[in-house]
Amino acid sequence: MDISEKEARDSLDQIQAVACHTRRTIAASYDSSLLMMWGLIWIAAFLGTHFFLRWVWWIWMILCGIGAIVTFFVCWSQFRSGNPVKVPASEKIGWRIFLFWALLYVYIFIWLSILKPGHGIQLNAFICTAVMFAYIVTGLWFKCYYMLWLGIAVTCTTLLGFYLIPASYYCFWMAPTGGGALFGTGLYMRLFWK
Repeated sequence: MDISEKEARDSLDQIQAVACHTRRTIAASYDSSLLMMWGLIWIAAFLGTHFFLRWVWWIWMILCGIGAIVTFFVCWSQFRSGNPVKVPASEKIGWRIFLFWALLYVYIFIWLSILKPGHGIQLNAFICTAVMFAYIVTGLWFKCYYMLWLGIAVTCTTLLGFYLIPASYYCFWMAPTGGGALFGTGLYMRLFWK
């Protein structure tokens, strides 16, 4: 059976479209819930920080601790139920992702001990941009370009807030631009990527 170059190209384009759609559907199923949860955590933590500044450490540690535990159990249950995409067992991609994020937080604390930020907004902007850098790297590694653009967008809004917004309004700025961006991306994926 002979096929023309155009027919072959059309077939490959169709295969690529199906692969893209499958990737988006999987991302919508898994990532949207976690992005929405982390968006709500960031919104609550930034607003809590603004109104209860003396409790800032506890607000962030408790909310991020809950988020980390929920994220771990969601990922664990996904691992136990089976990966919808076949990945060679030798790659152990899930563990590599887990170790990447765990080591990122270890290094954030190492860098903070070296840099010794002068005030809370500087500390927060550093942590937010470090986490968004991880989103960017994840987006590049796994061709999840929504993570790349989300990381760039939240990094830009963090820098705008850090350099241009008066300190007394920084948390009000970051709640919708940081947390809202995470939540909005997850909601968009949930509604439109299925």
